[in-house]
Amino acid sequence: MGDDRAEYGSPQEFVEDFLRRARPALVDLFDRRGGELESLHAEWSGPPGEPLVRVRAVVVFRGTRFSHRRRIWPPNHPAGTQAAIYATVLEERLLTRPRPPHGTGGGAPTEL
Repeated sequence: MGDDRAEYGSPQEFVEDFLRRARPALVDLFDRRGGELESLHAEWSGPPGEPLVRVRAVVVFRGTRFSHRRRIWPPNHPAGTQAAIYATVLEERLLTRPRPPHGTGGGAPTEL
C-alpha cells in the first residue's frame, strides 16, 4: 500500500472526496435497513500542517440516535475505499452492538 495522500492535493480535497462517496453509501444503508442519516461531517484537529480528521455520522436506527466517529486522515486507503469501510463498520455496529432501551432517540446520540 502506497501513500494515499499523494493522490490528493490537500487533506481538504481528500475529505471532500470521502464525504461525496460516503453519503450515498450511508443513504443506501438506511434505505435497506431502515433508519435515517441526520448528519455527516468532518471534525478537524491537530497542529497546522499535520491535521487529524475524523468523520462523524449521527443516525437514527430502530428508534435510537447513534453517533459513529472514525479517523479518515491521514488516510489508510483511497477515499472511495475509506468511505466503503466507514459505511460497512457503521452497519456492523448498528446491527451487533447492544442498544439502550427503545425510544431514547430524542437526546444525545449513543456513541458506537
